[in-house]
Amino acid sequence: MKLKKHLPNALVVINILLFFTDHTLAKESSILVQKVEEVRGDVAFYNELNGSFLPAFQGMIIDKPTLIQTGTESEMIFSCVGKISARLSEHAIARLSPGLDGRYEVELMKGTITASLDPDRPEGSPVFAVRTFAGLTEATGTLFAVTEYKGQSYTAVKNGTIKKKTTPPTKPDFSAYLKGAKAKPKKNISEKK
Repeated sequence: MKLKKHLPNALVVINILLFFTDHTLAKESSILVQKVEEVRGDVAFYNELNGSFLPAFQGMIIDKPTLIQTGTESEMIFSCVGKISARLSEHAIARLSPGLDGRYEVELMKGTITASLDPDRPEGSPVFAVRTFAGLTEATGTLFAVTEYKGQSYTAVKNGTIKKKTTPPTKPDFSAYLKGAKAKPKKNISEKK
């Protein structure tokens, strides 16, 4: 009877241990990983082993694509190789992935991410980019933020430079049809019939 009561907790602990073992092995390789520096509130990551969300924790290493979700009044701060740090705000959903070919790319599905790239980073440091439904934003030596809300992306930069590559909309732009339309003449109200 006690075994049935404690079995779910034991499975969670085993999954976390497997997750840690997996991450420490990746740390020895040359993969550009991300590290969770701070967690406030309800922040969870999707665990593919059991198909559920588990709490994210300080020191967690992200060495494979990982879905992260933050709750109300919650946030997560993570760092990347090359003097890069970023913050996921409340109600955010993002996929963090290890860097490939000297480039980190975070897929922001909902919410806001704020990233800080040290302007004194050495030459050849990894690039940090945020991909949204509307396109891709990358920056060098700056503090910038990207928000994804209902399919629209908004970018703000404090200083430095950012590059934005937008993807064309999947549906035709309705306003393009209006350009060819002619306005109907208005009737003069003072006219008597």
